[in-house]
Amino acid sequence: MVILKSFSGILNIIGQILAFLTIIMLGLIYLNDALPVKFLPEDFYNTLVSIKEYAVIITITVCGFAFACKRSLIIFIPFCILAICALACYSITLFG
Repeated sequence: MVILKSFSGILNIIGQILAFLTIIMLGLIYLNDALPVKFLPEDFYNTLVSIKEYAVIITITVCGFAFACKRSLIIFIPFCILAICALACYSITLFG
């Protein structure tokens, strides 16, 4: 049984946009670290670094939901549980 197949198109678009923005963010962070002259303001750089992990996790989760929506409940439900656990565990290690 395929669930939420029409919703996967929206998730695909959102995932592609998030992936594009995440790669730009990671490129800016790593380029700023690699160059001897820092071109990003320190406050902006610190903000990018602090949201880096969440951006990667959210991007992967949205792309995974787009994949899982086209599949059966046997794939969708475990993926949802694992995605929630991953985000919750990361939040606990970050804030806990």
